Amino acid sequence: MMTDMKRSLVEYLLNRRDYVRGSELSDALKVSTKTISRLVKQVNTQYREPVVESMRGRGYQLNVDRYLRYNRGHKQGDIDVSRLTSVERRDEIIKHLLMTAPHRYRLEDLWGKYCISDSAMATDLRSLRMLLDKFQLSLERTSGYVWVEGSEANIRKAITGLFSYDAGEDSGRFIQPNHRVQQRDAALVNHQLDLIEQLIHAEIPYPYRVNIFTHLYIMIERYRVVGSLMDGESTPEMRKALDEHSKIANVCKSVIDNLNAYLNAKLPEVEIYYLYQYLTSSRIDDRQPEPDTAQMPQMVGDLTHYLIDRVTADPHYEGIDQQALFASLSQHMKPLLNRLQNNIKVNNNLLEQIRLEYPDLFEAVKSASEQSVERFDLNPIDDAEVGFITVYFAQAVENMRIPVDILLVCTTGLGTAQLLQAKIEKRFSGLHIVETVATRDLQGTLSLHPEVELVVSTVGLPESITVPTLVVSAMLTIEDQERLERKVDQLRRQGANR
Repeated sequence: MMTDMKRSLVEYLLNRRDYVRGSELSDALKVSTKTISRLVKQVNTQYREPVVESMRGRGYQLNVDRYLRYNRGHKQGDIDVSRLTSVERRDEIIKHLLMTAPHRYRLEDLWGKYCISDSAMATDLRSLRMLLDKFQLSLERTSGYVWVEGSEANIRKAITGLFSYDAGEDSGRFIQPNHRVQQRDAALVNHQLDLIEQLIHAEIPYPYRVNIFTHLYIMIERYRVVGSLMDGESTPEMRKALDEHSKIANVCKSVIDNLNAYLNAKLPEVEIYYLYQYLTSSRIDDRQPEPDTAQMPQMVGDLTHYLIDRVTADPHYEGIDQQALFASLSQHMKPLLNRLQNNIKVNNNLLEQIRLEYPDLFEAVKSASEQSVERFDLNPIDDAEVGFITVYFAQAVENMRIPVDILLVCTTGLGTAQLLQAKIEKRFSGLHIVETVATRDLQGTLSLHPEVELVVSTVGLPESITVPTLVVSAMLTIEDQERLERKVDQLRRQGANR
């Protein structure tokens, strides 16, 4: 079992890529250099191979690969790995390979603890190759070793795409086995997100804050494992983009400088550009309700108009306020285009609710999105993105406030019905009262007014009435008003989905 002092030693070395002198460790942990030497020996006795290496004249260094591999093997603790499904097994293996890429592993080190046959392992390898191919990565195998080959950018995309929980800030789901380090890393990343918001004078809403958190957290873990093996060259195109957007570029540089200080490292220069991609792919809440059309990129305006035109071609949605919809949707489309270009995915935890609440509208937006992909030569727009776009159209539909034609009924058609009419007209602007009638005249009036969608009555009505009905008091109490509002909203939704 690792004591607090030994844990502190390991945690300190985890944040250092190079050798650390014993005197530095002594000062940091407030113990003597002899105690440091003794702690190192005690730590190493807990492993089959030494995880803290020493070199005369240079000090101590943590073998991160060995440390993570050993602790990952024991992190499962109470989990019986023999009970994992094939999908869960592959998930565990590919996660480890990606987080430590391009480190090589013996096949038996990765698959041995699962106690599976050679044919099952061969099936896993084929499945993992197909999975990695989607991210332009390859699974290499030679002389009993296996590893992932590909660019750092694609490795990050695979990690984010395959293993980012919707909660986003659940740092424990990654490879780092030390919970205290997880918490410290997560706190540092959250502080950087707060700093970004301060520097750009705007909030980063869900799910974009989650995406940026995940990106920065993975960056820290990747550096701890592979360090200088991470790609670091910026292209002229990257530098040009940063020069053209110097304000955001300076924010990104400040964050990377802070991470360098935290890790006592020199992260590759390209990390500034990677963070820039995430920021420009995020919908920033800068409290500007109206877009500046003069500065809006033409592609943003064209795509927004195209989506609106395609969806409102459906008669059910042709009455929406297209100008107001354009104002809100266009602000979403610019970061969406950046996400498509940078292959950045976002999670949408409201997707199923959106599909259930607005099934026809969702399908209309999805169809329009698929057409726009072909029209503008875009990368595919997935359902999560379609769901976000649907929300803007749904808001426009809800704001249509389509008048609902209602018929007022009372025993005589006078007096109480007229009182009820006055109260409804005062409290509900979206209702059109076709007529007030007596109960005996209801059937005849309905035949003359097929447009009536709701009958509001102060008396009970026969079941033969096929139009929706609602019985209320002539005084139209608060409860009556709430019931009427719910009924009208229900009718509007049904009308929008027909």
